[in-house]
Amino acid sequence: MADLGDKLDKLEETKDALANKKISVLGFSFSWTQLVVAAGVVSSALGALYAGFVTYQKVEEIASLDLGAYAAQMEQTSNKIETQERLLESIEQNLRDAKQLTYDIEKRVNDKIVRFEDKMDKFEAKVEATKTELEDKLQKALDNPLSGN
Repeated sequence: MADLGDKLDKLEETKDALANKKISVLGFSFSWTQLVVAAGVVSSALGALYAGFVTYQKVEEIASLDLGAYAAQMEQTSNKIETQERLLESIEQNLRDAKQLTYDIEKRVNDKIVRFEDKMDKFEAKVEATKTELEDKLQKALDNPLSGN
């Protein structure tokens, strides 16, 4: 156990020696903690400077955009859309006209079919009447061949 106690004492002394150890840079004496904090501050400052530089580049890129060209392109696109809308309205009107024309033609054809059917009915009635009349005359002629009918 004595050896373990001695080793713990040596470890304690080493720890104290490392905690109190100072480093000399350019004539200034710093502890390890001070150096780590200084490195953190310096890296944060450099990171902030880099972020500012990148932001500046982005702002310059946006400032150098040719907004007139974008506006002209948007105007051209707007004109194309308006032209397409007028063309679509024209097509819709032509379709409505064609639909109405088709309905008108259909109505005229239906009217002609109805008139034709009426004429056919009248013709069939006349044919039937003529047939009946001829059958009657034929029957009279067959019943009395000398009558002269």
